[in-house]
Amino acid sequence: MKVLGIESTAHTFGAGVVDDGTVLSNVRDMYVPEEGGIHPREAAEHHVRVGGDVVKRALGEAGMSEGDIDLVAFSKGPGLGPCLRVGATVARVLSLKRKIPIIGANHCVAHLEIGRMLQARDPVLLYASGGNTQIIAFVKGRYRVLGETLDIGIGNMLDKLGRELGIPFPAGPKIEKLARGEPLEGILENDGPLSPRLLELPYSVKGMDVSFSGIMTAALSLRDRGADIPSICHSVQETAFSMLCEVTERALAHVGSEEVLLGGGVACNGRLRQMVSVMMEERGGRSFAPPPSLSVDNGAMIAYLGEIMYDAGIRHSLEDTMVDQRFRTDQVEAVWKRSRDLGRIVTPGTRDLEPGELPRPGEVLGRGAEAVITAGTYAGIPSVVKERPPKGYRLPELDRSLTSARLRKEVRMLRAMREAGVRTPHVLDMDEGSGRIVMELVPGPRLASVLNILREDERRDALRRMGEMVGDLHRNDIVHGDITTSNFILGSLSGGNADLCLIDASLSDRTEEMERKGVDLRLFREVYTSTHAGFEDALDEFFVGYRDRFSEAGKAEEKMKEIDGRGRYIHQD
Repeated sequence: MKVLGIESTAHTFGAGVVDDGTVLSNVRDMYVPEEGGIHPREAAEHHVRVGGDVVKRALGEAGMSEGDIDLVAFSKGPGLGPCLRVGATVARVLSLKRKIPIIGANHCVAHLEIGRMLQARDPVLLYASGGNTQIIAFVKGRYRVLGETLDIGIGNMLDKLGRELGIPFPAGPKIEKLARGEPLEGILENDGPLSPRLLELPYSVKGMDVSFSGIMTAALSLRDRGADIPSICHSVQETAFSMLCEVTERALAHVGSEEVLLGGGVACNGRLRQMVSVMMEERGGRSFAPPPSLSVDNGAMIAYLGEIMYDAGIRHSLEDTMVDQRFRTDQVEAVWKRSRDLGRIVTPGTRDLEPGELPRPGEVLGRGAEAVITAGTYAGIPSVVKERPPKGYRLPELDRSLTSARLRKEVRMLRAMREAGVRTPHVLDMDEGSGRIVMELVPGPRLASVLNILREDERRDALRRMGEMVGDLHRNDIVHGDITTSNFILGSLSGGNADLCLIDASLSDRTEEMERKGVDLRLFREVYTSTHAGFEDALDEFFVGYRDRFSEAGKAEEKMKEIDGRGRYIHQD
């Protein structure tokens, strides 16, 4: 089947032809504003001017004419409304003119599917583009968003930073060059590379979610205080990309995957590709990234997804082709893919203990995003050693700073949580130099690994107890920062009372801010509905327990809904 794909979500009008999964052509024309960022109507006017020529060139490079096309696909969303409508109109006209079927494709899913051409089996997807930053896994028929930016997409952040620093649009590739200390006309002109310094910037990770606006604000403050532009670019890249690697690794540990697929325009960045590759080598897994021509916005990926959708029996009428600026990745029912039906979740390199089971000293029990957990003894007491090995993807100075700060915080916050009435492991010893904490052993499986196979009443009991524990934390102005079922150990279930122990307090904090409590709730809800799809009804029990323990639960839940509006973003100008 010969498919023409049309891409027009933001600054690029693209057209590509795919025939039975083979890319025959891929032509792009990008709108570059004279100054500032993308102006939606100006970008749309650009698309109107160049659209016909781009389509003609794509057909020509594929050795075809309009009459050879069997199907036309276009980006339905998410994106800028005026731009989306141009592409949709071109596709509709061609469909009506040639009497061929039309398919409206999700732009984000197209990025993901074109990457899967690389034969990744079941990867976690790090999707980093202008308006989108998401951590995604495929579960129960849909691409599920495990984490995402809570404010601005990574690509938009880089473009806005570039604008403030006098770097022309698109700023991402130029920031990458400056970060290496290489000359750039008008910004840095010398005979050889400099050695940019790492400057301190906010490192904003909330479980599997990230936030970039604080990085940009702090970077501009450093500029105003005299910091050189190459060091600012270097520091922004290292900090932001380290955050992306960390949340991706956390998702890998949570769902039990050994593969990562990079997608989106920012995935063209060589430093990001290198960091993800190092991360996966350290985990014993594999990373995949499509070539840059298929990572940026392009029509070939739309054609490829359109062909897959059509082959799976999906049909769209003209009435189905209205654009959707806020078309979420997780709204798409991916009937063309084998659904990953999670029963007991098994994380490679992790062994869940049964209640009461004692492991062999030295046995590796778990490997998360930050730490390796090993069984041991301490003064004759069964214990676990939590060690944070250096992360090769992070610069050593950044890694040491994060490890030291999180180790001290974890010890302090585990105690604060116990004082709030929440069961946590007792800390027996700490060695800041080696990044090690020795804690009491809490026998039992992670709740994440068994929740899907519990009886319904047991599942509800466990979730209600989780809600009670989180309510106790929030009542005492403590946020956990990574509330997922992976961070609860299930000791036993008896008489409707789940014996749970909350672990990993490295991202926790003391705060009265309802915003932070809302972020806690949103993280839990999003990750739960992604990794425990099919068991959403039981989620109500969590909030029953939460409201029972926290008198201001309603305010926190309202804040969660407010944050939802920020997370369900579109391309921003």
